[in-house]
Amino acid sequence: MADLSGGHLVARTLKQAGVGHLFTLCGGHILPIYDGCLTEGVEVIDVRHEQAAAHAGDAYARLTRNIGVAAVTAGPGVTDAVTGVANAYSARSPLLLIGGAAPLGLRGLGSLQEVEQVDLLRPITKGSWTVSETRQIPEVLTTAIRTALTGRPGPVFVEIPVDLLMTMIEDRLASIPTGYVHRRASAPDAESIEVVARLLGGAERPVLMAGSGVYWDDAAADLTAFAEATGLPVFMNGAGRGCLPSRHPLAYSQARSFALGQADVVLVLGTPLDFRLGYGRPPSFADHARVVMVDCDPVELGRNRPLELGLTSHIGLTLRAVTAALRRDLPDRFERWRRVLSTKETESQARLREERLSDSVPISHYRLGHELAAVVDERTTVVGDGGDVVGCAAKIVGLQRPGQWLDPGPFGCLGVGPSFAIAAKLLRP
Repeated sequence: MADLSGGHLVARTLKQAGVGHLFTLCGGHILPIYDGCLTEGVEVIDVRHEQAAAHAGDAYARLTRNIGVAAVTAGPGVTDAVTGVANAYSARSPLLLIGGAAPLGLRGLGSLQEVEQVDLLRPITKGSWTVSETRQIPEVLTTAIRTALTGRPGPVFVEIPVDLLMTMIEDRLASIPTGYVHRRASAPDAESIEVVARLLGGAERPVLMAGSGVYWDDAAADLTAFAEATGLPVFMNGAGRGCLPSRHPLAYSQARSFALGQADVVLVLGTPLDFRLGYGRPPSFADHARVVMVDCDPVELGRNRPLELGLTSHIGLTLRAVTAALRRDLPDRFERWRRVLSTKETESQARLREERLSDSVPISHYRLGHELAAVVDERTTVVGDGGDVVGCAAKIVGLQRPGQWLDPGPFGCLGVGPSFAIAAKLLRP
């Protein structure tokens, strides 16, 4: 038996969870965690601001489909990270933020950097906890990790007082849990599949909108197979970009507003009907459109617009089941509709051509996107930092695989670029 500090218990728990990197800005309240990371082989990546640590942990989570971890010191360290946590919350990214805290025995006495942190983080996380005993560190951390990864992914916060991180205990008193995360892979029911098959079978202008949920469910191959079996035009947003290669003949990007406004059946996979899709309402969606939505979060089903059908099943399993139930003549039936969309795409590209080749000063966003597109290949991880840049790049920069694209997400937080790039470079050197 060996004695371990609370900081070592943190590092050992992270390693057990498959975490290889910890993003942080050095602070006195969390120093024992660094000692533990050195022992356990978790690489410590030091940044210059706590918000950057949170953003890097967010990107790490997205790229690995696992938790990403940031550790920040008490008080201003935690408050500096709040924007990064809020961004991860909107993007459904399972970031684990570990915050140092004042010693338990000095709470309420005006200790250094003392502030109420757990309540501060609760509205922008899936869960916010404090640890009251050193031996509870693995249990609380694994509870947080399970919460972050199951159901709708999202960030979590764990506060650990510095005296608990420094306390030494026998390792037998704080074993590291295993097998505590069981992600959903639920199949859709047969009746629902029949409804979807019937809707698509009677459609004239169907559209498939693929969002980040396709990526998180690792359903890119299923999306491709479904699109090819049905002939549905596919639009993508968020981490859904790249799940169907941009060069694929069924991948569209320029005509989304027109397509959604004209579609009679819309299949929405893993993306909410928020501002990016006009809340699913006219004129962004036709009033008569029949909408089917598949999302891991049941709260999103029917939000902003009534649905023909809402499912919380695994996206890949759902697409496979629908493919098996559909008629085989659909690709031919939708050919005329695809030609209309292809014409719109061509017209839009022609309008962009002048901007893409513009020599104006300062440089046009579209010219920048044009130059970047020329050097992006399948090995490249593309980070879109900002609003206009993301919008322009999405129209110009081709993506050929899932996980190739990172942007802030619906929170629209500017400044994520350097932190996202650091995480991407660590994982994909």
